[in-house]
Amino acid sequence: MKKIFLFCVLNLMLMSCTTLYKGGYSSQPIIPPITVAPIYADLIIDTSKVLQGSSTTTVVFKIFKTGDSEFSEAFIRGIPMFTPGTKEEMAATYKALAGTGNDIIVNPKYILQIEKHLFVKKTTATVSGYGAKIKLNRSKNTYK
Repeated sequence: MKKIFLFCVLNLMLMSCTTLYKGGYSSQPIIPPITVAPIYADLIIDTSKVLQGSSTTTVVFKIFKTGDSEFSEAFIRGIPMFTPGTKEEMAATYKALAGTGNDIIVNPKYILQIEKHLFVKKTTATVSGYGAKIKLNRSKNTYK
């Protein structure tokens, strides 16, 4: 009985999951152009302090995942499901902006480190840049 149990556990450890993504082209419908009213805004950039944030995600056996649960939508480079490190970069951006009163990071620099071991994958993203506040220019923003 022990041999059967050990055999089952060994098989579970050696199994791997794969993801298949197939892309293709589709015909684009003809959509009339959309008129968008411009929004005039000023950026107030604080160059006295560099904002930094870091996020790490660890995946064990491609099943157990630990990491951050708060993300910023200010940074979206790709589809988080298909682009490696996107969720970690979004979480690092959130951590850098949290509690500062800034709206965006100006000239952000992202560093992505991916470590792969036999059963463990560790992804770390770090962001640094200047914080900025967005101030709408109400005199120019008139809509008819």
